[in-house]
Amino acid sequence: MHILSPEKKHIDDWEKRANKVLSRFHYQHPDEIDMYDICWKYGIVIKPLDKNYLSEIDKSLSINHLKSYSIPNKNGRRGTIYIVPDLDPIEKRMLLAEEFCHIYSHYSSQLITDKLTLDKQESQARRMSAYLLMPHRFLKDIYAAAINEPILISDIANHFLVTEEFAHYRLELIYKHKVDGFVQIRERLWSLEIF
Repeated sequence: MHILSPEKKHIDDWEKRANKVLSRFHYQHPDEIDMYDICWKYGIVIKPLDKNYLSEIDKSLSINHLKSYSIPNKNGRRGTIYIVPDLDPIEKRMLLAEEFCHIYSHYSSQLITDKLTLDKQESQARRMSAYLLMPHRFLKDIYAAAINEPILISDIANHFLVTEEFAHYRLELIYKHKVDGFVQIRERLWSLEIF
């Protein structure tokens, strides 16, 4: 267990970007964060990842191994997200968030980018999507709930409509170690790490 010290909140550039996007909406709970609505508001089109919807340029690229990808337009933060239609809703939500973050932050197609640049962009988009789907202001609700009863990573993932792996990633961005839950002991909040 690790004691949670009062957070010295350092907001990185990717969290600022996510907060800027969320500032255009009035979400009161994390399950209200609607990636279709966010994409629509930003002029991003979502299409099924299906050969019938691909342009001639896209058809020449090998995409059989992909669940999603995005192509930004040259003007502004617009573009098209292609996503496999029959995905689990949680997985689809997380993929849409990450692809949105690519279009919002990057101006080159992932399909024609070199490996080093692609890895960097993937890391940036994942980080921003973690801040987008699990904003700090809603994490405070988890801390408050942990005062009354232990909160496990599965509870956190369910609360934010993400996978446990994604919730682990988001909490590691804050605490710099694996967090499997929170519990209050002797009037102090502790993070749990299950070995």
